[in-house]
Amino acid sequence: MARVKLQDINKVYENGFHAVHDVSLDIEDGEFMVLVGPSGCAKSTLLRMIAGLESVTSGDLIIGDTRCNDVQPKDRGIAMVFQNYALYPHMTARQNLAFGLETARKPKAEIEKRVNEAAELLEITELLDRKPGQMSGGQCQRVALGRAMVRKPEVFLFDEPLSNLDAKLRVSMRMRISRLHQQLKDSGRPATMIYVTHDQVEAMTMGDRVCILKKGAIMQVDTPMNVYHRPKNKFVAEFIGSPSMNMLPGKLVNHEGQLGVQSVGQFFPLSEEKQALLSAHTDKDVFLGLRPEHVLIGDSCQKQGIRAHITGIEEMGAESFVHFDLQGHALICKLISPEHSLKHASEQSLCFRMDKCHIFDSETGENISLAQ
Repeated sequence: MARVKLQDINKVYENGFHAVHDVSLDIEDGEFMVLVGPSGCAKSTLLRMIAGLESVTSGDLIIGDTRCNDVQPKDRGIAMVFQNYALYPHMTARQNLAFGLETARKPKAEIEKRVNEAAELLEITELLDRKPGQMSGGQCQRVALGRAMVRKPEVFLFDEPLSNLDAKLRVSMRMRISRLHQQLKDSGRPATMIYVTHDQVEAMTMGDRVCILKKGAIMQVDTPMNVYHRPKNKFVAEFIGSPSMNMLPGKLVNHEGQLGVQSVGQFFPLSEEKQALLSAHTDKDVFLGLRPEHVLIGDSCQKQGIRAHITGIEEMGAESFVHFDLQGHALICKLISPEHSLKHASEQSLCFRMDKCHIFDSETGENISLAQ
């Protein structure tokens, strides 16, 4: 295993495009780190730089104790699993698994042992004599994962490996990869894994920590639960979570001695804790952020609620997402195990869990309501 450290990494292409901006990231030995962000945020570029498939313009890339900026990919102690499997179509699964070890001139007995161990761990023993054209996408991806495993690398790199699979297979494979990481740790051979995805569900369910990127810069690095419950800025708050966090423009005002947010024609008082945190920001333009589960609907909102029109209802079985138009602003309410008779185009009363809200500076996007 190995620690991976990025220090002030930049990537500038020959045409002048600055893809990666001063990225510093410390990935611990045996950690599962997920790089996530929208298309074009440079997450795959960062991964390819770690792999040695892209050059580093400036900064230091350290794997273990070695500065690897100019080290050849084959000498970095890494193995990469690609989106398109990259298996040799004319070889069986066994031959694909063994190819890298044969090229490295490993003893036949050792090759056979490693191949069988990986096949057993990934439950592909019965597939060893099949060629890629005789296997499903999920089976091919397991073979590709096994090919990386047999090399016993210090670092595993995953470049959106599940994006070509259907929804059910994606769930199964992300569980397999997470289980593999835990099994290697339990066996005393923990592996550092760096996983690139645009799918926030993969990021939230697989990573020990999540690194969220925007236009080649880091927005936040934290545990999945912290990026959900304590987003550092408006971008992270809107990117993480499905449906996205609701945002209402407003202003922090002091009304009759109480600090709150004036928005959509109404005053929403803050909790005592948030008033203490935000007392120095009175009269600042802000965004009031609320997760869909913190928008309430029903009888409890009749007196203190605000009226809004339903524009759509998504029935998901155990939960429903109710879409509202609140004075021209879109709002989503999440109902758990709903038993309701809500109708499209009807009007309902809403109220907010202001003790759970987030307040974002409208200029910087910073979450100014977080306790330090």
